[in-house]
Amino acid sequence: MRNILLLAAAAAALAAPVCAQRAPVAPRRPPLAASADTNSAQAYMALGIENVAQRPQLAADAFYWAAEIDPGSADALYGRYTAQLMSDPRRLVDYWQGTRRVVRSPEVQRMDSLYFRALTMNPFLYRRFEGDVFRTYLRGLARKELESSEGGHSVPESVVDRWVTMTMQNGGPSLRAQDAYGRGNFEEALRLYDQAVREARRKSWLRTERARLFAHVQNDSAAAAEFGLAISDLRREDARDIVYLYESKALLEFGVGQLHERMGNHDAAREAYGRAIAEDLAFYPAHVRLGMLAMAAGDTATAVSEMSLAAEGGAVEPTVGYAYAAVLARAGRVDDAVASLQGVITRAPYYADPYLVLGALHDGQGRQAEALAAYRGFVARAARSHPRRAAAEGRIRDLEAAGAPSTGGR
Repeated sequence: MRNILLLAAAAAALAAPVCAQRAPVAPRRPPLAASADTNSAQAYMALGIENVAQRPQLAADAFYWAAEIDPGSADALYGRYTAQLMSDPRRLVDYWQGTRRVVRSPEVQRMDSLYFRALTMNPFLYRRFEGDVFRTYLRGLARKELESSEGGHSVPESVVDRWVTMTMQNGGPSLRAQDAYGRGNFEEALRLYDQAVREARRKSWLRTERARLFAHVQNDSAAAAEFGLAISDLRREDARDIVYLYESKALLEFGVGQLHERMGNHDAAREAYGRAIAEDLAFYPAHVRLGMLAMAAGDTATAVSEMSLAAEGGAVEPTVGYAYAAVLARAGRVDDAVASLQGVITRAPYYADPYLVLGALHDGQGRQAEALAAYRGFVARAARSHPRRAAAEGRIRDLEAAGAPSTGGR
């Protein structure tokens, strides 16, 4: 049993995605339905999805707790970014229009970092709330324009509706492409973004959108080529232009690497990750992927080296420490793996999986009291639907029957 738990837990750790720093301020947990599982990230995701359009602040809080329970959830981070944007329609208008004081404000930079983190987990994340954001933007823009022309006076909803309709009818291709994307019409969005690229002065963000759309429709070679063009455009564009955090060249190269991995071109993927690091020496997600590629190839020494660099760069990030612990354990450095997991638990107290790996490692060392405490910690935090919960509960019963001393478990 304990060997099965160790292998399953280590595999999960190695598969976990990676992100950047966590949010510094914890909102109160929003209440769930009486029957809901408060250990379930999906329960908080569902609450966020239900409220993102009408109650964005509640949704933002729900997505925050989804990410606390599952730090590897790109959807939770993206959801919080979206909900925070939608909570202030006027700011959203300035943000989408690239108003410098808004885009570069500390508050917005923190919001952008959520999306950046999500893209380091999944560079081709589908922005499921784009339609909601788009509608909020258009209505905010309508109010801004109409109230300005009316000397600051409020305007009726019917007037706003007519303005939005006319704007969409007369809008440029990039505006209509965003609408098509929000409706899930990727082919139309690709066509419109292609038209927008031909007409635009600043092309990089449009090419980036096209690249991600190509990835959505499984045209990975076209996506990689479009990312390459976006990177070239970024190098040529005026340094005075607004560049969003999530449009960094390092992140785009990371996307190229992920595409090559999907296509099985591991040498090309390593080259792309190397370019990402050359663009930004602090871009630790590329070190994580290089470490995972090395581990898959049986090169344990390189895997440990790359993951050590990743752990230094992403020292406060739970999923980095979690993946590093798995690599250390596979390399036979169990004490170091235990230390890494204990650091993760300190930083992410609601994250269940590190407790399971820690329990399995202690189990393998014959440290039954510590193993029992870790397994109990896992069960206390794991969702009822967690695939390894039953195995952990079984091991707890085995250890208790064997008379393992108790040291607690929360």
